[in-house]
Amino acid sequence: MTLSASGLVAAADQLLVPPPGVTHTLTPGLRARAAAALLRLALDETMDEFWRSITPNMTRNGRTRMLCLESYVRPSVARQWYAVWSALSAACHHHSYELPPTPAEVRAWHQDVTELLRVLPSARL
Repeated sequence: MTLSASGLVAAADQLLVPPPGVTHTLTPGLRARAAAALLRLALDETMDEFWRSITPNMTRNGRTRMLCLESYVRPSVARQWYAVWSALSAACHHHSYELPPTPAEVRAWHQDVTELLRVLPSARL
């Protein structure tokens, strides 16, 4: 079962802000890292959808599709996309010498991802 980008964002939201009466066994840091992974996956899925509508070959290489994005959407959207995607990518990787992302950081990225998913379809040049 594959979730849509909006489903992934909703799942991340449930990890960050659990519904009343739900007790998580995971620490807030682990939930934040898991939410970051879901948010990054939502960005990746949306990017694939975007490129499939333009040229399906662009879905094969993640770096190329981000570098070329500025030629197809407003530059401010492309820059924000890259900044949020990079931050989420760094948050998803576990290194023993780095602290996990805080729930507050991931909530801020959650807002950024929600905004990017909303503006991308109308940002085409």
